[in-house]
Amino acid sequence: MNSIKKSGMIAGALALGLSLMGPASPVQAAGGGTTFHLVNQATGKCLQMNWKDEKITQATCKNTKKQWWGHAGGQLYTEYNRGAWCLAHSGREKAVYARLCTDSQNWTWTSLHNNAKTSIASPQCSYLKVVGGAVKCGTRTGVGSEPGRKKMTWIIKY
Repeated sequence: MNSIKKSGMIAGALALGLSLMGPASPVQAAGGGTTFHLVNQATGKCLQMNWKDEKITQATCKNTKKQWWGHAGGQLYTEYNRGAWCLAHSGREKAVYARLCTDSQNWTWTSLHNNAKTSIASPQCSYLKVVGGAVKCGTRTGVGSEPGRKKMTWIIKY
């Protein structure tokens, strides 16, 4: 009987140890270092940086560093120039740009889990959204199930 208990305890400890050493799922990895696409729910297109100090645009989602984003604290950085270029705005109802992270603002979101639908906002300019095909930061475009809500909803894709 004692050997059965010991075998069970060893098997349990081994299983726990292996699970801790195994690769993190995208949901687990969402808390640090993993990059993701930001897909606008209304257009189905990815947020894309083009070059430092140029407007952020949308494009068909592809596996390009210009469309992969990560987060460090409250900043959203582009994988194209990791840690140096971040998502930045110039005020309410204006375009957003790729700027030096030292010159960009903090953003907030509700979730960075895979397939999460989230709004992204800055206290200074309000919500990241798509209006007439352009990526801007400004006032709400809808609440609840209103059609405009999708323009300011972003889907996280790992």
